[in-house]
Amino acid sequence: MKIILGVCIRYGLSWFEVNTLLIPMHLQDLKHWVLAKLDLLNWTIEVYDSLHHEGPHNYKVQEALECMSKFIPMLADRISLFEFKSRNPPETYPIPVTIMQDIP
Repeated sequence: MKIILGVCIRYGLSWFEVNTLLIPMHLQDLKHWVLAKLDLLNWTIEVYDSLHHEGPHNYKVQEALECMSKFIPMLADRISLFEFKSRNPPETYPIPVTIMQDIP
């Protein structure tokens, strides 16, 4: 919650002040980094993965992002972020995740 409020990261801004967050994520099982882009206006998550392909790799990426897509709305509700960045009902449903195609 301190990260969302912008108080624990040096020079951090709260989520109330921004519309887009870029979240680098290391997926331990895959030994690979992906970038998640959280859009706080449309409430979507786009995943940029240079190793994107069908099969087990994508399932593991999707699984990792599923946790985030469920947890972020609960935190946003807890700190009343939806009062400033509205989300059409229901607010606490998971955020849709899209794995972007053709990332070099």
